[in-house]
Amino acid sequence: MAQSGWPFSARSRIGLNAANFFQAESVGVLLPVLSAFLKDARWRYDAIGVATATAGLGTLLFQTPAGIITDKVASRRTLFAIVSITTGLCFVLLPIVPPAFAWIDPLLFLSGITQSFFAPLLGALALALAGKQFLGPLMGENQSWNHAGNIVAALLAIGLVKWFGTAGVFYSVGFASLIGAASVFLIRRNELDEARGSGRKDGPTIEHDQSWRSLLGDRAILGLFVAISLFHFANAPVLPLTALYVKMLGGSDSLMTSTVLMAQVVMVPVAWLSGRMCESRGRKAVMMIGFWALPLRILSYTFASSPRAVVALQMLDGIGAGIYGVVVVAMAADLTAGKGKFNSLLGLFATAQAVGGVVGPVVSGIIVQHLGFKATFWAFAVLALAAAMALSFLVPETSRQDHPSPLR
Repeated sequence: MAQSGWPFSARSRIGLNAANFFQAESVGVLLPVLSAFLKDARWRYDAIGVATATAGLGTLLFQTPAGIITDKVASRRTLFAIVSITTGLCFVLLPIVPPAFAWIDPLLFLSGITQSFFAPLLGALALALAGKQFLGPLMGENQSWNHAGNIVAALLAIGLVKWFGTAGVFYSVGFASLIGAASVFLIRRNELDEARGSGRKDGPTIEHDQSWRSLLGDRAILGLFVAISLFHFANAPVLPLTALYVKMLGGSDSLMTSTVLMAQVVMVPVAWLSGRMCESRGRKAVMMIGFWALPLRILSYTFASSPRAVVALQMLDGIGAGIYGVVVVAMAADLTAGKGKFNSLLGLFATAQAVGGVVGPVVSGIIVQHLGFKATFWAFAVLALAAAMALSFLVPETSRQDHPSPLR
């Protein structure tokens, strides 16, 4: 029986929220912990950047195929469970295998492949449950639980690092991934409209060719793809970079882990509000807030001279990330309504994000190794500014505002 105000049951809503929560808990704090783990193993900064980029490379290569597979797969709940468990296993093995490139990099690459499925699968399950009319509010709620999972993961990591070292965090990931895999089966199968989850409903049916390549022929989609690429190129290396900066300034491993926690505390209310504001104020207006916050955040690190100040400034990360995760899904639903390529478009956008995850850490590792942290922050602040300008001038408002938000 559907819960009042939502077109599906409370059990399905809890299952989707729990899947978002434990997926986040399984990977949310790993970048700064991974950087510290490799640094303790006497890896160079540029080598750490390459290792971080290796996970991003797996995501880059498989993100668009992941979206296409998600559009076609018959059981998205089962696929989510498989990739969740595989991701957890990759990180559980990191502290067990020898700390050498030949062991660490392949595991990170495989984890990148499996993580490429999370965004399109969770987006498809949300759309299959809620439809386009309820998608914004539901995604806001889902992302709030996702960021809450990151908060719990960060708090847990602080304790685990203190008592068991960084290896304890990797072991906890395996446990969280198992719970996340089980949670997704709380979603009732008979409440999932699989055709709607691919974007084949909630809009006029499009008869002409709609291969995933044809999506980039839409100027709005192409402009958004460019803006997202620049945004994540600038943003992807900043979290592991700030974690290393905290350590360089003399901060403890626990304080380093707090770089994740501070951002996630802000993301929870920001994500919840974004889901409602993108219905009432428009997608682009809300997204611009997150994009323009990024250059301000990166530039602010150049004025921080203590590890606690760097951690405090991480709160600004919560604005951009909290908004992006919600609004990009709503924009993708707008741009593919009736075309049946919703998850393929999410895959393309996630590919743009993955490009940043590959290139950004490599570039930042080289710059920080040879020019230092402040020069690196300046360089990526300029990239973030370019991303904000691209969104402002290349991307139109995508929502047609055909109906008021039912949960406003």
